[in-house]
Amino acid sequence: MKEQALNQLYARVTGCCCDCPGEREGAGLVRDRSNPDVGIVLLGEAPGGEEIKKGVPFAGQAGRKLVDYLALAGLTRADVFIINSVKCRPTKNNDRANRKPNACEIKACAHWLDEELAILSPVTVVTLGDVALKKFGGNAVRIGNYHGQPLVWGELTVFPMYHPAAAIYRRALEDVIAEDFAKLGRWLQRKKLKGA
Repeated sequence: MKEQALNQLYARVTGCCCDCPGEREGAGLVRDRSNPDVGIVLLGEAPGGEEIKKGVPFAGQAGRKLVDYLALAGLTRADVFIINSVKCRPTKNNDRANRKPNACEIKACAHWLDEELAILSPVTVVTLGDVALKKFGGNAVRIGNYHGQPLVWGELTVFPMYHPAAAIYRRALEDVIAEDFAKLGRWLQRKKLKGA
């Protein structure tokens, strides 16, 4: 049921033509192929060049880091469903480089993300980076203040994390991100034990 609804949604996203200024490519071409019923959604920022080529989220260097971090939480990619806040690749320099999505792109994709979350109906959303966290907390929230601690937004638990790519550019964050994923694993284990 969810798979069919997601297929229909992504077909519509592929036809999206956003009027935002700036360079973009590959609307709707990147999607997770794992089980949409897992209950844990990882929310990233936007696809990059490798993701567009391979058609799956977190396919590049940040994806390799993510796999290592998930292992610290006792998870694999099959245990989570990965989506992005923005459904196309924000680019610069004639599509040669990735860039952070701008406010217009985030706003233009918000309804797609809302529909996606409604279909997936996760119990927990792990936000990866500031762009993803702002979906729930607005522009005032900063990942540096909230990372590694579960927050309740309505019926949903949001677990904010630094984006895995942050450790590539800021080596000092490597241990912080690793510890946050270990905390996520311990929190999920406690939650599972309480539910048993």
